[in-house]
Amino acid sequence: MIDLISIHIAKTGGRSFYEILKNQYAEVLDKRYKRVHYFPDNNYQNKLIYRIPNNVKVIHGHLLFEHIEEIYRKYNSKIITWFRDPVERVISNYYFLMLKVREDNNHPHYKKRNYTLLEYANESIRNKMSGYLNGIELEELFFFGFLEDFNTGLKILSSKLEWKKPIEKTHINKSKTNVLLHDVSTKEETITEDMKNIIRELNQDDVALYEKAKILYKKKFCA
Repeated sequence: MIDLISIHIAKTGGRSFYEILKNQYAEVLDKRYKRVHYFPDNNYQNKLIYRIPNNVKVIHGHLLFEHIEEIYRKYNSKIITWFRDPVERVISNYYFLMLKVREDNNHPHYKKRNYTLLEYANESIRNKMSGYLNGIELEELFFFGFLEDFNTGLKILSSKLEWKKPIEKTHINKSKTNVLLHDVSTKEETITEDMKNIIRELNQDDVALYEKAKILYKKKFCA
């Protein structure tokens, strides 16, 4: 029985959260977290529900709701996720990609090495947070928190799940040294409010989702 599913939306602190889940759930946590780990053949018709080890009770990964919907419906699993300001999420994703293509000349997105932030924002998948959760309403989630207030969210979640172990926080993917990004086309200090407004316009669904989540969070978890 899958009791808990953590949907890891890119650049929302999910890799760090995975380490916390490892500490809490040890052997009942599926050790996979990248989507390619769950779907190594890129065959999304090969249903995930049939490929979860019997001992696993907790899943975490870059999985869309559609990937885990059958599991959720069958076991009434608790679904949790983390959000981030949509503009800051896109900016973070840009620098993460710029770092990866500088570390690996064979990276599938190497051709984007010299993209500006706005070129990336225009061509990347827009409204990514909404896309991950397509098919499920915010109200159906067991818990959602915000990277901007990660520690508070962890305390609330720990209480809801009645965690017995202390929370061991490990920040993964924290910004590496800027040595590899010395030649990036858009440096952080050059990002303007106009550029942020363009990114905001490109991700209106995520902006609406984020604003709704902030309101619902106060009603649902802070009352």
